[in-house]
Amino acid sequence: MARLFEKIKNILIDELGVDSASIEPSASFIDDLNMDPDDLAEFLTAIEDAFSKPGNKFEIPEKDADNLVTLQDLVDYLQEAGVED
Repeated sequence: MARLFEKIKNILIDELGVDSASIEPSASFIDDLNMDPDDLAEFLTAIEDAFSKPGNKFEIPEKDADNLVTLQDLVDYLQEAGVED
């Protein structure tokens, strides 16, 4: 999980300019990281791009994205989807 979390953390910092001090597994995208719906959509698109492989696009369906509230939710989701740590 550590490498997966670090990759997500780097995307938050690089793509959205989130303060690294506020990034922890229990952080809520909206409440703790102050994302609005557009920020969250942009972030999830960056996650999809980061974990896609040539010929195998990784996608997070909207119904699944609605259940991703915290960073830990996202890490768990990625692991269940078979994304390697």
